[in-house]
Amino acid sequence: MDGNGMELLAPAGGMEALRAAVQSGADAVYLGAGSFSARAGAKNFSFEDLSEAVRYCHVYGVKVHCALNTLIKETELEAAAETARDICRAGADAIIIQDIGLAGYLKKMLPDMELHASTQMTVTSLEGALALEEAGFSRVVLARELSLKEIEEISRGVDIETEVFVHGAICMCYSGQCLMSSILGGRSGNRGRCAQPCRLKYSLLENGEACGEAYVLSPKDMALIEHLKELSAAGVASLKIEGRLKSPEYVSAVTGVYRKYLDSIGKRIAAEDMEELRNAFSRSGFTDGYLTGVLGRDMMSHDNPANNSGNRYSSEARERASGRTVRRIPVNIYASLCDGNNLSVTMYDNDGNCAVCSGSVPAEPARSKPLEAERLEEQLSKLGQTPFEAAEVTAEVDKGITVPVKDINETRRRACAELESMRAYRKEGRIIDTSFEYQSGNEPRELYLTAEVMNEEQARAVLDSGAVKRLYAPAEVCASLKEVDGGAEIVTKTVDIFRPEKITTEHVSVSSPAAMRYYGSRAAYGNFRLNVYNSQTAAAFSGLKSITLSPELNLHDIRALAEHFSASELEVIGYGYLPLMIMKNCPVRAMGRCAKNGRSYSLRDRENMDFKILCGDDCRAILLNSKPIFTADIMETIKNSKINCIRLNFTVENSEQCGKIVSAYRAAVSGGRVPPMKENTFTRGHMRRGVL
Repeated sequence: MDGNGMELLAPAGGMEALRAAVQSGADAVYLGAGSFSARAGAKNFSFEDLSEAVRYCHVYGVKVHCALNTLIKETELEAAAETARDICRAGADAIIIQDIGLAGYLKKMLPDMELHASTQMTVTSLEGALALEEAGFSRVVLARELSLKEIEEISRGVDIETEVFVHGAICMCYSGQCLMSSILGGRSGNRGRCAQPCRLKYSLLENGEACGEAYVLSPKDMALIEHLKELSAAGVASLKIEGRLKSPEYVSAVTGVYRKYLDSIGKRIAAEDMEELRNAFSRSGFTDGYLTGVLGRDMMSHDNPANNSGNRYSSEARERASGRTVRRIPVNIYASLCDGNNLSVTMYDNDGNCAVCSGSVPAEPARSKPLEAERLEEQLSKLGQTPFEAAEVTAEVDKGITVPVKDINETRRRACAELESMRAYRKEGRIIDTSFEYQSGNEPRELYLTAEVMNEEQARAVLDSGAVKRLYAPAEVCASLKEVDGGAEIVTKTVDIFRPEKITTEHVSVSSPAAMRYYGSRAAYGNFRLNVYNSQTAAAFSGLKSITLSPELNLHDIRALAEHFSASELEVIGYGYLPLMIMKNCPVRAMGRCAKNGRSYSLRDRENMDFKILCGDDCRAILLNSKPIFTADIMETIKNSKINCIRLNFTVENSEQCGKIVSAYRAAVSGGRVPPMKENTFTRGHMRRGVL
């Protein structure tokens, strides 16, 4: 490890890619183990393969980080725990986690195991990193959307390590907050099965009229090779290369280039090395836009969302990916051979490991040609396909004696094997018998309504109905509302991607551990962006009065959770245009347009479905689903899932539409019959189908 101590972390989508990463100079690799990895399409490792992989890596002093970084359903908790136990038994160095409830359990079960907070946890602030440090994580993988200044603020402000992505694919949406693949096709990015609908072509509509067509949601790949010195100065601990779905040759090429410049940090990047990166994989070039703050069209691959590099690799990259040993570990060898004694060979490395082996045949007087020290040194230097290379070899031999060459070779082989085992050894981590702490089941009382709005007009319409118990609204809307008859509680719905806000209400609704930590006792309600999938995660947020469950859960999943949790009320989204993406790089702006001109924008897909884009003052954009969730006509079925309240999310609706929707749901929760919306104008979301 060099680069001022920064770790180079490479992807391993299979054993071939893992070897390529190690041979190309990686300090650590990350891989999927079992069924709970955020790259379900990679060649994830079985327990037997994982044990072999860990041993191979540890011989070279390379750490192994195992991704257990999907959201876990209630019925999967035991299987996920068993996978974690297997990871520990295999000797891995860290587990990467997205599900904060599972993380809390693993802290108890595997107290010696490092836990790394996945980038899927959307950590964009110092508050978020501090919250995860307090939760027991030893490292946090930061969101890709951060600038250098933001990375430094976080890295300098916590006692745990920070890890940043430096190369490879980036998502248009903040990781961990994308529902596009999930809602459109039932394949959840939070479950490692993203179908990448963002890489398809869309038409941009301005006020309903097409004004351009492109791969509007397809960013270029990231390359921060020119910013290694700045990242080191910012206090970053680990540099991560994306690519568990990529070939061993890609892993070799990219890891090799980054290794070269980490070992000579600050050196100008040679043109041929940039060409090596482009030839390995490129979507019309690279971007460093998030790090440098230069957003817009230059970050995008509007014309071609696919790799157009040709997958060309240098001979060195192909050699490292071939499976042959290229990377060698220097060792020193000392041997002595005395008359009447067996050969003694001592082999030691620079890490303090020392193997001592004896031959099996006593030395005897030579009949013709005695063994000279130089000849013994030469023979011991032949380390072949072992991981080692001889740095210094010294032999002392009595005059006139010899031993068979076969004995020398066998003693050398055993010394290599023993030293290899020493290097691979890690003290076995503790596995403490731990049960999941299930609560008594939720016993809902009368089902009630809550509503989320975006503007004052919607707020007034909802409050005038007198049908909701609680209203969630942005800070500026809450500040404009006065006391309202009917007793509805007014709650500030804080921003989805955390930043401090001026709050005028007693309580707030939060979307992240960062917001929970910052607002303290004011944080009373949890938004669906907390990604609550199971009772253990719900328990991690049980200080909240109410938790809105992930919209990826179906009614069976919800009931399974509710039967093991009762500390907070449970909400589900029963109506609304679900936000599919939150984007820092506004797609409208990247297409040369801007909503500040008072016009409205949307995307149209190949099936002529329109997805509205909401543009915020800070140029963050939200992509809405083409159809709203509607469930008023199946309310009796929803009641059986043991939830407490139905949340109505209003985004693009006018006041009249809000009033009608609230009236329909008021009738539904009171037991009235409500007809469904017109066919093909609504969706059930995941209420019935769920996700893979």
